[in-house]
This record gives sequence, structure tokens and C-alpha cells, in this order.
Amino acid sequence: MTVRRTTLVLFLVLAALAPNASGDGGTSPGVLQGGAGIADTKAGIRFVALWAGRNTVVARLKLGDASVERSRLLRGWYGLPLVTWSGDAGGLSPDRRLLVLANQTARQPRATSRFALYDARTLKGPAMITLRGDFTFDAISPDASRLYLTEHTSARDTLRYAVRAYDLVHRRLLSKPVVDPREPKMRGLPYARLTSGDGAWAFTLYYGGHEPFVHALDTVHGRAFCLDFDWRKRDGKLWRMKLRFADHGRKLAFVDRTTGTVAGSTVDLTRLR
Repeated sequence: MTVRRTTLVLFLVLAALAPNASGDGGTSPGVLQGGAGIADTKAGIRFVALWAGRNTVVARLKLGDASVERSRLLRGWYGLPLVTWSGDAGGLSPDRRLLVLANQTARQPRATSRFALYDARTLKGPAMITLRGDFTFDAISPDASRLYLTEHTSARDTLRYAVRAYDLVHRRLLSKPVVDPREPKMRGLPYARLTSGDGAWAFTLYYGGHEPFVHALDTVHGRAFCLDFDWRKRDGKLWRMKLRFADHGRKLAFVDRTTGTVAGSTVDLTRLR
């Protein structure tokens, strides 16, 4: 092993022990560098992104000893995209073939949004996506044919957003937003995320708007549903909650991240069928 590669391995292992979640402030929860990254337990690996000067090191590590299988240097500041303000990270497609990184910028709202796409098995790439406007990562369809992005549509109202679909096969942003027709103007900040085992559904708890709700995104068919629920004061502080499936997948339950206490309120998922 060369001295250069040894230095890189030590840098990656040591830096990965110190997670750094960097937020844009205002619209986006930001990106994740280092830390646990994103784990693919079936393959026994994890992905981490680390800033190196004005560049980013993207690495595929073995879960057991954190040794580096592959690494790439990416120009600019990028990281694994955070999907909630509670630190939940995304970016790996359900089929474990695509890895998406998002760029980091202090400018808000963004004039331009950039994403770097890698083959998760070989780290071949990146294929770059550049969009005018303020977009952040949301989810990926199970077959990695569609990338879902959150578009922040108002510079004055930072809680307003719309979900947009990007066709990865034809490399184009679809013009029609993915919205619940009953709630076309969605507002709030994402605080918890739960994805179905097959990646077909992404459930996100939004809080801070007029009323809290769970945004249910059908990543296969490009549909969205806003699911309301009753939240009682005795249930605890909503922003501390994470989501969990209950009643054999027919409901979503709220669990306090700190105490593990299960709240009394639930979200009915049978309405999605």
C-alpha cells in the first residue's frame, strides 16, 4: 500500500468517527459528512462523504473494519443529503445501485442546485444534475428510474414546498409537481422519515406549518398524499418523534427519539389503498 493510499485510509477512518451535519439554514436540512454515513447492511458496506479543502471525498467502506473499498474525489462541497431536521440521511436507492450526493452552499435560496450521481457498486461517475432553483433531495424510486426532489418555491415563505420528479432515464425534470390535489400548497419542515421496505413509499412528518401532517410519497407511481392526524399535548413534543409502522403496517406510530415512549396518536395508512 502506498503512502498516499495509507494516508487516505487513515483520513477516512478518523474523519468518519466525527459526524458533521451541515445545514443550509432556512429551507434545507443540509448534508452529512462523515459519521455513520449510509449503511448497506446486506452488502456489508457503508458510504461516507468528507470535505477535503474545496473538494469532497466519496468513499465506500466495509462495515466490519471500515477499510476503504473504493473512493473518489469530487470537485466542490457535497455530502449525503439529509432528509429531515432530525438528522435522517438519504441518497442510496432502494435497489442499492445508485448513490446521490447533494451540493452544499451558504446561499439561500439557491439560484442553482447540483446533485452528483454515482454507481453505488463501483463509484463510477459522477453523472451531474444541475437545476435552476432551490431543490433538495427527497427520495428515489425502487428501480432508480426517478429521483424525487423538494423544491422550495418561495423566498419569503421558507415553509412552502413542492415535490418534483426527475426522470433519470431521459434526464429531465418533469413539469408537473407531485402533490395531493386536496392540499396543493404544502407547508412545513421535515422532522422524521420512514421508508417502506421496498422503497415504494416514503413517509415524512412535517411540522411548523398551519397543522402537522405526514406526507406520503408513492415513489413508484408519482403520487402524494397529505395525511392528517390528531396530536394531543400529552403525546409529547412532536419535533422529537420518529415514525414506526404499527398494526401490521396499517398505521404509523410516533416514538419519542429520547425516551422511546410511544405516543397515543397514530396515522391511518389504509386510506392509501
